[in-house]
Formats: sequence, C-alpha cells, structure tokens
Amino acid sequence: MAHSSWTITQIRQQLNKLPHFSLTQLPTPIHRLSNFGKHIDCAELWIKRDDLSGLAGGGNKTRKLEFLVGDALKSGADTLLTVGAIQSNHTRQTAAAAARAGLKCALLHCDWTRSAGPTYRQTGNILLSSMMGAELFFDEIERPIEDQGPLEDLAKYLTRRGQKPYVIPGGASDHPLGSYGYVNCAAEIAGQEHALGITFDLVVHTTGSSSTQSGLLAGFAAIGSTIRVIGVPDDEETEIKRERIHRLANVALKDIGSQASVPLNHVDLFVGDRSPYGMADAETIAAIKLFARSEGLIADPVYEGKALRGLIELSKAGQLAGKKVLLLHLGGTPAVHGYAAQLGPIELKNMPGPL
Repeated sequence: MAHSSWTITQIRQQLNKLPHFSLTQLPTPIHRLSNFGKHIDCAELWIKRDDLSGLAGGGNKTRKLEFLVGDALKSGADTLLTVGAIQSNHTRQTAAAAARAGLKCALLHCDWTRSAGPTYRQTGNILLSSMMGAELFFDEIERPIEDQGPLEDLAKYLTRRGQKPYVIPGGASDHPLGSYGYVNCAAEIAGQEHALGITFDLVVHTTGSSSTQSGLLAGFAAIGSTIRVIGVPDDEETEIKRERIHRLANVALKDIGSQASVPLNHVDLFVGDRSPYGMADAETIAAIKLFARSEGLIADPVYEGKALRGLIELSKAGQLAGKKVLLLHLGGTPAVHGYAAQLGPIELKNMPGPL
C-alpha cells in the first residue's frame, strides 16, 4: 500500500507524544572501523556506539527504557521489575534507570544458560546491578530463554509487600512501548547519514528479544528509507524472533499513526554462531579478540560477539562486497568479566633482567 513517508522531524514529533523519561546521551557517535574492516574484507565498515548510550555500562536497552520508565512514572509505580540471565545487560540497565529515576528495582534472574566460570555470578552485570541498589532474585530452575519464569509471581509478592511494581518483559521488548527507542534510533541514523554525507546499505546488529530490530524496521519504513537491516540472532532460533519482530514493528507503526508497514520478508535474520544462548564457539571468541586487538573495542560472547561473527560470515557469503555497512554496538562490555574463563588466559611476564 502506498503511503506518504514522514520526515525525521515528523517521526520525532510523534514519539514526543509518548511517555518519556530522559536517560540517554544522544546522538551516539558513528565512526569508521578501518582496521577490523580490512580483516573481514569490508572496505566501508562503520560502527554506531550505542555502548555509549549514557547509563553505567551503556547498551541498547537504555533507549527502550526511556519510554517504559516514563510510563512507569506516569502510572504511579515505585519499582521497576524485570527479568534476565545472570549476566543480562538489560537487567543492569534497568537497575541504572531505576536509580536515575528515583525508583526501587527488583531483578529476577533466570537460569537460561549455564555458568561460564567461577566469576560468573560475582562480577560483570550482576555486580553492577547490586552496586546500583537493585534487589536481586534468582530462579534456579533451568528454562528456555522464551520462558520468563515466575516474573508475575514476583510482581504479586512485591505488591503484597506494599510496593507498586511496573513489570518490564525480558529485554524491554514485547511491550507496547518497547520498539520506540529504536524507531527513534532509525531517525537518528538517517540524520547522521546526512551529516556524514554517506548512505548506508546495511545495518547489522545482534537480535534477541526483538525490539531493536522491530524498532529500526518500523522507523526506516516510516521515513521511507530503503536501508537493509540484518539481525544476527543471539542463538540459532529464528522463527520465533521473525514473527515477533514482524508483529512488533507493525504494531509500533500503527500505534504512532504511520501508514507504512513492514512485510514479513523484510525481517532479515542471519545466524553466524549456532551456539545456544549465553554460549559462543571458538570462532566467535576469535572474532571478539580480533575486534579488541584491531579497534580497541570490546564485545561480549553473548551478544556483540555474535554480531561480529555474523559480519564475518556475511563477508564470506559475499553479502558485504561493495556495501557501506553500519554495525550497531549494543553494549555488553561488563559481561566480559563474567566470561573471563573463556576469554583468557592472562599472561603476566616477569620483568627482564638488567640490560
């Protein structure tokens, strides 16, 4: 169906009508990845640094939480409640958002993946969440990542205790406001393209709970951009993600009054590492180390490492040749401490003798 595309200003005007609480430092910067690009045979590789989004540790959930925290405050809630794995970037950012907004925070951690080593439950995201004052809960029953465990039971417990919890689904995604952070990001990228004098052919990012990709697809559709968005799954599952991304993108467009739509065949997923959620194979670990040594930037094994691996496999498949590619760094640096056993060993050399 034909539709009239919005301008960047118009889409921002629509988003400004939604509940909002400022958490981010925007726009996040875009810069070249010349060294890593050479290693993977991608001459025009750029990165958008959503790992610098504003809250402790950075990450993509901060953009989403601006809308959800705004709605929580509007509703009279006094506690943010959400769910994730032990090394969840989302739970850590929710703890940070609650601290910024003057709210309590309760975090349910599900046993979605096996422990990555002796530091897994004491360092990284879980440590930062504790430092920021969140009340930490753990459900030790092994569950698939789509199973959010006793989240509603925990909400009832907090309510009986006299609190007013605002329940946020895992990843802040499958929620009426979950896509808008990346609808706004799509408009932001379009503005940065104009400022840089460049038009990207591809945006590549890790996809999991789905609203980063759904928001980007909705935002680009609303402004009439033809940029291709490739989501690299954080595991090998694609069908649940594809359906959810498609649904969330079109709900977001409808709810903000856009006549645009996202066809199912525009939901582009490309699996690089078929390891289960929370795990990475040797090639992904190698990609993380290459990224660090070539660009001085850190990716974690759960999310950003999967995006790097996806880029490498896309290059091998000939899909990056001659393309201007934008990698979204969606955060995750704190999690590397929990995965230290996989990313080492550390070699400390003795000082040399007298010369």
